[in-house]
Amino acid sequence: MEKFFRYRLDHVLFWIATISFHAYNRSYIIYKLSIGDFVGELLVRNILLAAVIYGNLWVLIPRFFNTKRYGLYFLALSGTVLLYVVLKNLHDMYLYGYVLGDIERRSLLTNAFYNVSIAVFYAIFSMAIWLSREWFYQREIVQKIKNEQLATELQYLKSQINPHIVFNTLNLIYGSIHKTNPEARQLVLQFSDLLRYQLYECNVEKVSIEKEIDYLNNYVILQRLRKNDALNVHFIPNENLANITVAPLLFSPFVENAFKYVSNHENKPNYIDIQIFRNENLLIFKCENSKNQHPSNPIYGSGGIGIANVKRRLELLYPQHHILKIAEESDVFRIELSLVL
Repeated sequence: MEKFFRYRLDHVLFWIATISFHAYNRSYIIYKLSIGDFVGELLVRNILLAAVIYGNLWVLIPRFFNTKRYGLYFLALSGTVLLYVVLKNLHDMYLYGYVLGDIERRSLLTNAFYNVSIAVFYAIFSMAIWLSREWFYQREIVQKIKNEQLATELQYLKSQINPHIVFNTLNLIYGSIHKTNPEARQLVLQFSDLLRYQLYECNVEKVSIEKEIDYLNNYVILQRLRKNDALNVHFIPNENLANITVAPLLFSPFVENAFKYVSNHENKPNYIDIQIFRNENLLIFKCENSKNQHPSNPIYGSGGIGIANVKRRLELLYPQHHILKIAEESDVFRIELSLVL
């Protein structure tokens, strides 16, 4: 069925049937006049019908019907039908009234009713073709969505097994670390908190800002252990953030980006500055980091996949209710995200 619509086989079959039926009904013109007049009748009638049909399918439906301007659509369609009737009546008056000598058909209005009914029938038929195609494509989309949902659900159920293994392993590691090494034990606990938040607490539309801050704080602590002492990280959230909820994991890609591309200067400061505060009805997140003048990653300015994904999430979750500013200088990279509360 998909190939049927893809290769326009419906149109081919339609025109074969239409032209064949009309040719059969007008075959007497060959005997009364000539083959040339017969072909001319077929061409005039079917070219005008094609103008009605494809004008409806390619112009009127996309421009007016799909945009829900139904009044303009029916007005434009009526004008198209009227134009077909006038032109076909003129041709009928010439061919049948003067060439074939039928005196009763020398009036412009003689075939008006017949030509109106033909034009209206084919306009409705073209709409039926369009609706049938749309129905078919919508059914394919719905079936595709159902298949993707099923695959996602199966993948989700499968993934539920893995976290238990991970946390059991972390508990084993934690118990195996000697009590005289509290830093390593604390590191395992914070890593567990990060995983627990990502796996179990982010399956909601919004979380409290306190949870997001705790997650970022744990991440910052872990990253500090990886970096050398020359890196200065400043992260002290504002206290006036009570009763605020945000989409989960909205800020973490920016912080991850900062740690990934922070500078490693030997003769000047290396720093990351993270701020979260409220300004009236805005929640403002800022993240700034020093960087090398010639970063090794060529897509540094775009922020990579993580920031591209969060941009898309912001468009979906906060349409017209967020402002994201990304600025890059020779040795500094800045992010400022404002959310309307």
